[in-house]
Amino acid sequence: MSAETYRDAWGIPHLRADSVQELARAQGRVTARDRAWQLEVERHRAVGTSASFLGPGALSWDRLARRARLADTARRCQAALEEKDPETAAWIRAYVDGVNEGLSTT
Repeated sequence: MSAETYRDAWGIPHLRADSVQELARAQGRVTARDRAWQLEVERHRAVGTSASFLGPGALSWDRLARRARLADTARRCQAALEEKDPETAAWIRAYVDGVNEGLSTT
């Protein structure tokens, strides 16, 4: 089976998989297909570039994100997680792989 996705009459995804990793990857694909715009907004927010398309109202957040180095902090947290909890880190990598897969097909 690996992983399968079924959408009910309301379009809600139901996922089944043989492993936690495959389930995470499938969830990433579904998230990318259903929420690509939201993922893009949050990516811009993390690196402090959201005002470039959301307008001047987002400048204060962008300044904070850059001062706090949110993107760098996320990378450091993932690196620490790789050392301290490789199982969870692998789950996150599988989810991200699924997101990237889903975005490449939207």
